[in-house]
Amino acid sequence: MRINRVVFIVVFALIFLVNINVKAKETYTNGIITLTEKEYNFVKDFYGLDYFKSMNEEDYLIIKQMEIDTGEVEIRKIDDVSISPCSTSISSKDRNLSIAKSCQSTYCNITILSIWSTNPTIRSYEVIGARFKGVSLYSDSITTLTKSSQKTIRETSYQKFSNGLGASILLPSGNNLVVQQTFKVRKGGTVYGSYQHAIKNVSLATSKSYYISITGYGNVFTFTASAVGSYDGFAGVNIEV
Repeated sequence: MRINRVVFIVVFALIFLVNINVKAKETYTNGIITLTEKEYNFVKDFYGLDYFKSMNEEDYLIIKQMEIDTGEVEIRKIDDVSISPCSTSISSKDRNLSIAKSCQSTYCNITILSIWSTNPTIRSYEVIGARFKGVSLYSDSITTLTKSSQKTIRETSYQKFSNGLGASILLPSGNNLVVQQTFKVRKGGTVYGSYQHAIKNVSLATSKSYYISITGYGNVFTFTASAVGSYDGFAGVNIEV
């Protein structure tokens, strides 16, 4: 009788430990990619569940690059209801802007994300990037993706400055637009993120007419020459690293 009781306790303990292990390894899939529980929670909170449903392998590389499972994660968001101090126009409720970090011991992975809730009429060269205060790039690995219902565009041309970086991206056709940029910085300061929408058609060369400044749109981009008045002056986001 006592032996049976001991066996029962041992079996119960093993079942309990197995259940804990299964829960710890819970995964989520949309039929194309599979996320760990921590990755899934990050996508749900940062991108939204609709984005998870349409994620492909290229989208997952961004999440993998962020090192979510081993990092200290923080997300900061703003809605498009505020404008930067030097804005000359009022932003409509067409998109939001977010910034997130996932930090290791000496560096942080940063993602700047803009998700459109409407379909912009003008689809020209947009500008997305960051200003650094007290930090610098940890590596030259920068990923900028623009995704729509029809295609995904990967930008490979960047402008790098001593205090930040920027990329020009041509908005593709289609709806459900998502624009995002990911990079690594050393810890010890603040990253300011900005995404500026072109309010008229501009050339690639014009879109690159800027420098990085605290007085710029979103506290990042100060446009010069023919680029002045070409962008909407949308507010920026920032996060300490």
